[in-house]
Amino acid sequence: MEDKPTAGSLTRPCVKCRAQEATLESRTQPVCRDCFTKFIAGKCIKQIGLLGKETRHPQSTTGGPPTTTRRYLLGLSLGVSSTVLLHLLNENIEFQLAKGRNAPFELKIVHIDTSIPFKSPALSSPTQQALSRLSQRYRRFEFQYIPLSIALSDPDPDLISISHPPPNNTNRSSVQALLTSLPTAASREDILRLLTRQALISMARKHNCQALLLGHSTTALAELTLAETAKGRGYALPWLINDGPAPSQVSEEESANGDNSKDKGLLIYHPLRDALRKELVTYAGLTEPPLTELVVSSGAEGQDGAAVVSHRDLTIEEVMGRYFAEVEENYPSVVANVARTTGKLVRAGKTGGGERCGLCGMPLDEVGDERWRGELGLGTGIRTMEGQGRLCYGCERSTAG
Repeated sequence: MEDKPTAGSLTRPCVKCRAQEATLESRTQPVCRDCFTKFIAGKCIKQIGLLGKETRHPQSTTGGPPTTTRRYLLGLSLGVSSTVLLHLLNENIEFQLAKGRNAPFELKIVHIDTSIPFKSPALSSPTQQALSRLSQRYRRFEFQYIPLSIALSDPDPDLISISHPPPNNTNRSSVQALLTSLPTAASREDILRLLTRQALISMARKHNCQALLLGHSTTALAELTLAETAKGRGYALPWLINDGPAPSQVSEEESANGDNSKDKGLLIYHPLRDALRKELVTYAGLTEPPLTELVVSSGAEGQDGAAVVSHRDLTIEEVMGRYFAEVEENYPSVVANVARTTGKLVRAGKTGGGERCGLCGMPLDEVGDERWRGELGLGTGIRTMEGQGRLCYGCERSTAG
């Protein structure tokens, strides 16, 4: 029987267990593979535990355990972060079932197709292949592939699975017309991200889910903080970055009349908010088999992008991504501080009952929007969107270029 190495015989012992050779670095500390994977899993499970308390059902009237299972919807982008989140959630369910307990939650997985122009996906596309591989690996879950236009316009898209692509005659004209009419790549990227978020919220509510889970890492939240501030949505940061209720669908009139039937109390959570993107990239390569073969490369999650011919072609999100990729490599605490500081911001106004932007759905900042317009010499005119209502300053600038 081979003797286990002792701390004294190790060339570079892990700082956590002191029993194995350190082969990785976690925030400047040498760690072994086992301790690193436990560290990442612990970050996720901690947040899922907090969400479990938020979505805990009352005890049954007979004194037994709650009869309703928690139901969450995972927005799957097929990038590194959301793929790692899916893996960790599956591991959590497997662990609970192995202990003889019930599954702690029911998970619905939705991928929103944001390709332009909108087409019925071919079964050989990289996205379809990735979803097929994921469905084979995580057989307990059903994976839904839904074009953005359907998620936003269809009153009941009901289970469009990866094996049954949506029909060709889907009404896509209004969403596609909006996106193709935008003047710059930055505008299209901004509006596309907002519409995708709205689509996921809509799907979560349609499925009566208690929470929408997003795979944003600490790095992604830091990028989003600076990008949204630069675009004039600083007022909305607490809704975009923090965990908590989504803006209510209840209008001011309905709220005054006590009609809350539209408000399903949906929570938005970021279970990987305490993990850096580069840590998730490393974790994805350590699983057996590796998760990296399941990821559709986007250039935004840890990979180096192609050379940029003109910086005018860069979106704000790409600029922030390149900046924080360098920062998290040498100064990870700076990235964490940006996300944590933003997490302390308080949600001003109401989550429901007030007027919201007709595009991003965030509560409107009356004073802030007027100040932005005045300082930039845009006057006091307030832009509206046909069929959507007033726009916040950030969405007004994106749609106007």
